[in-house]
Amino acid sequence: MIGNINTLFGRLRLKQLNLIIAIGKHNSLRKAAAELAMTQSAASKALREAELILGDMLFERRRDGLYANQFGECAINYAHIIRKDVIALSDELREIKTGQGGRIRVGVIMGGVPKVLKDAINKVCGLNKDIVVEIHESTSATMLGMLNSDKLDIVIGRTSVSQHADNYDYIHLAEEDVSIVSGNGNPLARKKKLALSDLKDARWLAYPQRSPLNILLKQELERADINSFTSPIETASTFVTITLLSGSDDFVALIPSDIASFFAAHGVVTVLPIQLPSRSQPFGLITRKQGNLSRAAKSLIDAILASREMTRMQGGAS
Repeated sequence: MIGNINTLFGRLRLKQLNLIIAIGKHNSLRKAAAELAMTQSAASKALREAELILGDMLFERRRDGLYANQFGECAINYAHIIRKDVIALSDELREIKTGQGGRIRVGVIMGGVPKVLKDAINKVCGLNKDIVVEIHESTSATMLGMLNSDKLDIVIGRTSVSQHADNYDYIHLAEEDVSIVSGNGNPLARKKKLALSDLKDARWLAYPQRSPLNILLKQELERADINSFTSPIETASTFVTITLLSGSDDFVALIPSDIASFFAAHGVVTVLPIQLPSRSQPFGLITRKQGNLSRAAKSLIDAILASREMTRMQGGAS
C-alpha cells in the first residue's frame, strides 16, 4: 500500500492517470497507448511505475486483454475525478481571464423548474453569454446518485430520500403544492366538483416507487379508501406525463401545482377541482459537503438564493 503521501505526489503523474483511464476504457495496452500517442513500451513502463507507486497491481492480464481488478476500478474512478478537476482548473483560469464561459450541471425535480430554476438561469445567462447550463430532470434519488459520482454539480431536490443525508449541504428553498390533472378529453375535466374518491377507477400516471410524490399519492388514496393504483404507469419525466395526459381520456396524475397551472393555462391539461390536505415535502439546494464548485456553479447558486430572498420579501410585503 501507499507508504508515503509525499512519494505519491512526487512521482504519480497525470500521464499515468490518463493511461489508467484509457486502459480501463479499451482493456488493451496497445489501444490505450495509441489513444495517448505513446509507444507500447512507454505505456507498459508508465503502467508499471503507476502500479509500483500505488502499491498494487491494477489490472489482471488475461489472454484477451487487461481488466481492472478492485484496485484498478478504484484507481480509474479517482483518475476520472482528478482529470475532471484539472480540466476544471484550466477552464476556470480561462474564465477568470475572460470573465465569461463555464459549464454548470444541475439536476432538478419537476416542481423546481418554474419555482426556482427558471429565473436563476435567466439571470446567470444574461450576465454570462458563453455559459453552458446542462439540466437533468429526474427523481431526487437518481440525481443524488449522479451528484455522488460527480456527474452533477448542484441538485434542486430532497435529501430525505437518502440514507446518508449528512453527506450533503442543504439549503431549504420552497414548499411544493400539488394538484391532480387530467387530459381535456377526460370526462372528469368537465366536473365542477370532485372528491378524490371519485377517481377510484382512474388510471394513474405516477412517479417511480419510493419517490416523495408517489408516497404522497398513495397516502392520499388510502385516506380516500382507495387502496391501490389502477393500471399505474410510472415515470419521472414531465414530458412523458403531460404527453400521455393530453392524449388520453382516462389518465390522471399528481404533479406540482406550478407545473399544472402552466400547462392548464396553455390548454394542454385540466386541473381537477380536488383539494388535497397534504403537501409534498419541501425541497432545497443540494451540494456535496467539501465539494469543489466552479465559479459558474457558484454564480447559479448565488442567483438561486437571490431569487429565494426576493420571493420571501415579496411574500412579506403582501
